[in-house]
Amino acid sequence: MTQEFRIRKLANKFSAQNRPSEQIGGVALDAVERYRKKYGGIWVGGVVELTDKGVLFSANALNRVLHSGSIKTQVPINKIRSVRREFGWLTGIVVIQHDGGEFRFRCFGAKNVAKRYSAYLASL
Repeated sequence: MTQEFRIRKLANKFSAQNRPSEQIGGVALDAVERYRKKYGGIWVGGVVELTDKGVLFSANALNRVLHSGSIKTQVPINKIRSVRREFGWLTGIVVIQHDGGEFRFRCFGAKNVAKRYSAYLASL
């Protein structure tokens, strides 16, 4: 039997697929596009949940309006291979390696989030 586990955090996911909506205009759109081209993606705000079932990211209302395409991300727990933390200015970055690639998000307390979820996965 799987033990119940849950971490819920405000977070930004890194997305190479999402683009800013055409509703963003002028200088703001230009700045986001330059960032996306330089770094290979953009950060999208929302909520991340790490549970005994896997990882789920849902964008907040503002980001659903400001970005095109599906922003929701789900990674089933049986597809997750590892969890690590990377340095990030102000907020750390959590990287979840899974069968389909990697899912990156940044949040306050990233070091503890990565440590706790990694330990949980190791206990299964």
